[in-house]
Amino acid sequence: MLAILVSIANFIWTWHAKSQSAAADKVQKLETRLDHVEDKQITLEERLKHLPTKDDMGTLALKMEQVLGMVGRQDSEISNMSHNVRRMDDYLREKA
Repeated sequence: MLAILVSIANFIWTWHAKSQSAAADKVQKLETRLDHVEDKQITLEERLKHLPTKDDMGTLALKMEQVLGMVGRQDSEISNMSHNVRRMDDYLREKA
């Protein structure tokens, strides 16, 4: 009878140890995956640090508008200058 009780206890102990080992393996796998995810997160955060922010894009848009305004004014001035040069050319051709 004692042998049967010992064998049952041994069976229960072995089953318990295996289940603990399996649980420990699962925990280890989850920790490994979590470490991998954390590494990816850190990598993404490092990459995102170098990207422009919303404020940077707003500032860039404002600067672009200023540059486009300056180009528009220069276009107008060049057009007026071109008109004056044509008038001078016409005058000089008529006089020659």
